[in-house]
Amino acid sequence: MRRLPSTGTAVSIPARWEDIPALPSSSSEPRFLQILDEHGLSDVPIRVPLVGRYTRGRPWSAEEFEAVFEAWSNGISLTRVAAALNRNPQDIIFRLLDECSRKGLTFTERGRSEGSERWTPEVARCAAALFQAGLPAWRIAVLFQVDFEHVEKALFAARPGYGHKKLNPFAINTEHKLHVNSGILAEHGPAIQNALDAFAGQGATTALIERHAPDAEIIAVELDHETYASALRKLWRPGTTWVNEDNTATLERLKAAGSKFDLIDLDPFVSCSQQLPLAMELLKDRALLFVTLGGEYRRSFIGSNRKAIAARYGFVAPDLENAAYLEQMPFYFVGYVATQAARNGFVLSTLRAVRYANNCRFWFHAERRCREEVDSWLREACTVDAYGTRMAVALRRFAEVRRELSGDDQLGFL
Repeated sequence: MRRLPSTGTAVSIPARWEDIPALPSSSSEPRFLQILDEHGLSDVPIRVPLVGRYTRGRPWSAEEFEAVFEAWSNGISLTRVAAALNRNPQDIIFRLLDECSRKGLTFTERGRSEGSERWTPEVARCAAALFQAGLPAWRIAVLFQVDFEHVEKALFAARPGYGHKKLNPFAINTEHKLHVNSGILAEHGPAIQNALDAFAGQGATTALIERHAPDAEIIAVELDHETYASALRKLWRPGTTWVNEDNTATLERLKAAGSKFDLIDLDPFVSCSQQLPLAMELLKDRALLFVTLGGEYRRSFIGSNRKAIAARYGFVAPDLENAAYLEQMPFYFVGYVATQAARNGFVLSTLRAVRYANNCRFWFHAERRCREEVDSWLREACTVDAYGTRMAVALRRFAEVRRELSGDDQLGFL
């Protein structure tokens, strides 16, 4: 782990909740205080500011992390550590994982959980309202002194259609992704005759294709039954066909039928590793390929996920610190995309690439070339090193491009 600067100020983490001072109401946004009052919970002590998403992070100090490691060693819950420091528990975990790896220790959360006994029906209803209003899940966990992973599961994974309804902290990333989709389709749409939206969700991208490619035949695939039913309640053109099944089955069937597409969008919530090789075989000689490195990217601090990523994309880096792993992994993902493209006779031109908070998104133009040209392109675009095959891409961070989402530009799909 990179050496942290010292501030010369000692940091301690109280062993009891009662020793963490409550903050005045002026530290929190009024909308959240109003929700607490409406649910009869205005007397709950506030130990971290109740502020909305996308707050700017602050640097770590050596003293702060020393206190974190000592608290973890002493079995203090991660939720309580987050309360004492006003830090996201996931950020704390990333740091602890690196330190445990450096010291030859096994990281564990066993015995460091607040449990869920305080997660009463009244608290759950209030938490849902706070979350929908924009309060991050970890702040809700601190507020009610509940295990933060239990709260995340209750507010995210347990909700039907999670990953499609977009009531999560990364909705603005999705808005920007659609903004870029719209811009590229506005330029290339008139030439699109056949499009495949393989992870269609409720159809935000499908709707954009209809808008910018008026003559296109579109196949939209969605596995989740509720999301599919919700999408069908919208008005679609006769040339748009919705399919409710596993998209690998759809891709295999389209391949057997000899179908080809001017545009294929692979925008998974987690991974498109199974779909990507099939999609390459369905591209026309000149086509657009939109690809998302999904939730597997942000969960790569878990050892088993790193092994899965190594098997999927050939990025073998078990010992990289988490920050370095997250920084490098997307370039090896697109290295895998490039090798799949070359295997099918394509060269790729990168139209856009953005690193979001929880995924990375790549927009390519694919063109079939002769084998000599493909091999030459692959040698120039990619390098092979100890970690795998790396493709050079101008990957912009969302912070650099979010200004593109002015009030007039937002698409209103979410």
